[in-house]
Amino acid sequence: MIIAMAGHVDHGKTSLIRALTGIDTDRLPDEKARGMTIDLGFAHAVMPDGSTVGFVDVPGHERFLANMLAGVLAVDTALLVVAADDGPMPQTHEHLAILRLTGVPSVTAVLTKIDRVDPARIQAATEAVSQVLARAGYADAAIVPVSSYAGTGIEDLRAQIAAQGSARIAPPVDGRFRMAIDRAFTVAGAGLVLTGTIVAGRVSMGDRLLISPSRLAARVRGIQVHHQTADQAQAGDRCAMAIAGAGVEKARLRRGDWLVDPGLHAPTQRLDVLLRTTEERGLRHARRMHAHLGAVAIGAKVLVLGGEDLPPDREGFVNLTLDRPTAALFGDRIILRDDSSGRVVGGGRVVDPFSPSRRVRRERRMATLQALVRPSPADALAALLDTEGWIAPADFALSRNLDLERVVALSAGLHATRIGRSAQPILVTEAAREAIAQTLLTFLSDWHARHPDRLGPGKPALLAAAPSCPTEVCEAVLRSLLDQALIRQQDAVFHLLGHAPQLAETDQRLWDQLAPILDEAGLRSCRVRELAAALGQTPDETEALLVRLERFGRLLRIARNRFFLPEMVTRLGALAADLTRENEAAAFTAAEFNQRSGIGRNLTIEVLEFLDGLGVTQRVGELRHIVRPLDDVVG
Repeated sequence: MIIAMAGHVDHGKTSLIRALTGIDTDRLPDEKARGMTIDLGFAHAVMPDGSTVGFVDVPGHERFLANMLAGVLAVDTALLVVAADDGPMPQTHEHLAILRLTGVPSVTAVLTKIDRVDPARIQAATEAVSQVLARAGYADAAIVPVSSYAGTGIEDLRAQIAAQGSARIAPPVDGRFRMAIDRAFTVAGAGLVLTGTIVAGRVSMGDRLLISPSRLAARVRGIQVHHQTADQAQAGDRCAMAIAGAGVEKARLRRGDWLVDPGLHAPTQRLDVLLRTTEERGLRHARRMHAHLGAVAIGAKVLVLGGEDLPPDREGFVNLTLDRPTAALFGDRIILRDDSSGRVVGGGRVVDPFSPSRRVRRERRMATLQALVRPSPADALAALLDTEGWIAPADFALSRNLDLERVVALSAGLHATRIGRSAQPILVTEAAREAIAQTLLTFLSDWHARHPDRLGPGKPALLAAAPSCPTEVCEAVLRSLLDQALIRQQDAVFHLLGHAPQLAETDQRLWDQLAPILDEAGLRSCRVRELAAALGQTPDETEALLVRLERFGRLLRIARNRFFLPEMVTRLGALAADLTRENEAAAFTAAEFNQRSGIGRNLTIEVLEFLDGLGVTQRVGELRHIVRPLDDVVG
């Protein structure tokens, strides 16, 4: 069980942890000199039943609220510390509001410094704290008076914590590993060490993980749970891990990065959140905010999905566009702070970590989020299918950190047809499938009528015919139409059955001359001027011919002066995929691609920029990663 300390500055949080655990969590020189917690501190204690409890000490001063938030967004419960001589103070209220807004289920109030006041003051402070707890929704919270210096009440508090631990339902260990990194430092003999609270899954010695969103590959070299060496750790544990990997160094890490199973690496910058505003402040539509997720604070533009301001103490869906990617998933706690004043505006949980960038009608999007917000995966799947007409189980599984097999099993009883590839199936209702299919068929029919001399459109133009349909769903329906032979594909274009445009006689004769030349050139292809010389034409005439041939799917234009046979582009895409599989970092450099292909540096850059433009590869620094298969783009 992980417990966060909360409360106003100088109310004795650090002293209380020292009394409970014997550990001083103030580790920074400035903290010891000033007698005030500035950054997160961590301690642990063994309870009478043998269980271990972890404590997260957080700053109480408002200037360090961002550090406080990094420590409370992945905890099980909290101790709200209030000094008997002061009573509830501004940060008491603010910290309690944060706990309530992020859904921390229980709170225990600790009345400290009782050795400094008389019994009447203790009683008055207890009543004041009780009222504050009740207003925040914690009316049943226990209030334990203590003196950290005299030891009074410490055993009672320890017993209360032990009782909470016994009643606690341990988080499920299923799901892939996730840990928000709140500290990174080096230790002689161990190397780079990362600490954090594991929020899902388990990790063992030797496991290969990724640091997200920077996609740095790491291997686990050592594990400690509450300062004890361990072979593995799991959800709910406070953990320190020694890691190693190419390019993994302290300077490249920041608080708020995530250490995750490679299958969970899915950086996102658009989130939909169910948010409740504070009692004092509402949320203005289209405002700049600081979003606190896991252990990170990121600037964000916040849109209220209803299109109007969200009043104080009101719940609603909001969309966040973050300034940089993070590794959020469904259910992650989030706090929003005003960009100018720094005050907490609201908090809640992530509903859709991969909010669509395309425009969706407000009513439809709200209905989708009402379906997604359901905590039960089975209920959410059924509601989502009724609302949208389709489900991508792989996307749903990723967003909730579930096994794909489990999601498919949960959807087995739903009235939907399974289409698409077995690794990424799509479940579509019959009504939705027929509507999408008819949209695609109608588009092709109209396109053939407008362009009788051309074979058909490419995949991007065809999929754009159904803008409200997610690409993966539309592609799955397209594959279904191909399987039913209602649509045919030739090279990179699609056409209806029976549509067979013919090249002009002159173009066909020139194509018969060009095809062997391009085939012999292989992966290097030929420049336009080289082909023009072979045909006895001007470069402009040859370029016009090549553009016409591209429309028929005979060629693909890679660069301004290069046209490739589709099968050569397929071979180049396969080379990129091979390099990705062979490299430990699951990426490759332009130099490696050039060496493997042998096509020369300049052409290598043109080919890779073409693949980047298609969305097949993505460049991050000097490395490129495969984002989607080439077949998904060019057929």
